[in-house]
Amino acid sequence: MKLKRFIVCAVMSLILGLVSANAEHLVILTLNDTHSSIDADFDGKGGVLRQQVIFDSVLCAEKNVMRVHAGDAVQGSLYFSEFKGAVEYELFNKMNFDVIICGNHEYDNGMNDLAHFYKNVKSTRLSTNYDFTGTVLEGLFEPYTIREFDGKKIGFIGLNLDPEGLIVSANSKGVGFRPIIEAANATAKMLKQDKGVDFVIAVTHIGYNMSSEGLVGDVELVQNSTDIDLVIGGHTHTVVDPNKNNSRAKWLVANKEGRIIPITQAGSHGKRVGLIDIDLDALKVVDYRLLSVDKRYDDRANYPELVSFLAPYKGVVDSLMNKEVAVSAKEMHRGLGALANWTSDAARDIAAQVSGLKVDCSIMNKGGIRRSMPKGSVSEGIINSMYPFDNRLMVLELTGEQLLRSLEIMVARGGDATSDDLRVEYTKDKKIKSAKINGKNINPKKKYNVATLDYLANGGDYMTSLVGTKRLFADNVKVSVRYLDYIAKLTKEGKVIDGEDELRMKLVE
Repeated sequence: MKLKRFIVCAVMSLILGLVSANAEHLVILTLNDTHSSIDADFDGKGGVLRQQVIFDSVLCAEKNVMRVHAGDAVQGSLYFSEFKGAVEYELFNKMNFDVIICGNHEYDNGMNDLAHFYKNVKSTRLSTNYDFTGTVLEGLFEPYTIREFDGKKIGFIGLNLDPEGLIVSANSKGVGFRPIIEAANATAKMLKQDKGVDFVIAVTHIGYNMSSEGLVGDVELVQNSTDIDLVIGGHTHTVVDPNKNNSRAKWLVANKEGRIIPITQAGSHGKRVGLIDIDLDALKVVDYRLLSVDKRYDDRANYPELVSFLAPYKGVVDSLMNKEVAVSAKEMHRGLGALANWTSDAARDIAAQVSGLKVDCSIMNKGGIRRSMPKGSVSEGIINSMYPFDNRLMVLELTGEQLLRSLEIMVARGGDATSDDLRVEYTKDKKIKSAKINGKNINPKKKYNVATLDYLANGGDYMTSLVGTKRLFADNVKVSVRYLDYIAKLTKEGKVIDGEDELRMKLVE
């Protein structure tokens, strides 16, 4: 078995383009925003077994290797909905991650659940700018860690986004937030001046470029820092690929002193592994690439323990994924477009039905849709993993002024999901040009009944405009259950799932 494993490892190393162990280099393997994607996605990409093959192949070829996860390991598939983190957090140990940080979704089930699982995670858990004093998470995180390779000290810090407006307040109650740039600069400076660190790496879950939303992301962090040498990022699911000419996601950004700093991020759902090669003599990143996690790395035979660990969980997930409940007319991708449109139309119809109220429109967040809809057979498991959050539908009474303010927030992030009666056009500078309900301009003084999620109504996703507005109806049934009932009715009537492709919040010249 050892000989077979060695041969497989050598072959995979050649596929990865790795040649031999290099004592003067540190190779860092990165994942971010894997969102409970234990198995390959419906497009055939991803899967933890394949990721482990890649990890082991690099370990065969390189002397100094670290594995880093930049947050949001959970939420987005039935593995989390059904087992609450028992799979993902144990995988940190089984896959031997060296350094991990929390994303915002680690807080989805509250801090008690997070502490329950995190206390058994062997990886170094970093958070430089959260203060957990007095909470159940106190003592589980380090503000930094230092690792030494071939006489060079490599420091790691972990940076998290502001929980206000993104994490449900009850789930992060008592967590103190220190501004990102302030905490990063102070800690990086201390590591270099007081601890003799040669190279500082910021592992972040703050997003790639957040300037348009008035927030601090990786680009803003680098532009306002002097002592950070590399960023390993997450949160925005950005594919930062140096081999593609992507003007929106450049991997090299000048810091406050004009020094060029690499920013990396490997997309989402475990479909890519980031590989960063640091020359320890030059203290410089000399290679960064994204490795596609695909069928080239299928190798169940050499990982019986990992297969055995996943088997009972996979059995439950597979049973739900094979339980057909409807048919979809076409493939609809998560994000803006047909699936967001269908989701919003259904939310409006469901809210009107269960509340008994006339509903003028619905506004939803595209980020609440966690997977794409395949063409053809649609299972109960697909719907549950598409809408995994413990959200409920609400109907709010909004003045036109409040609704327009809400649409401004949605426009600022590039548009969001609305029902077909609500159409918005906006300009390049993110200003609303027109906003109409059923073809009529929204009247600031008129009152409208608007369906949405309780998460948004409570200010989640920065929807502060909805906080304190009049609530006409609050459902007590989880939204995924409502969608399943709605779909069952469609199926009984001989209808299929289908969504309009046209964007309802459109950028115009």
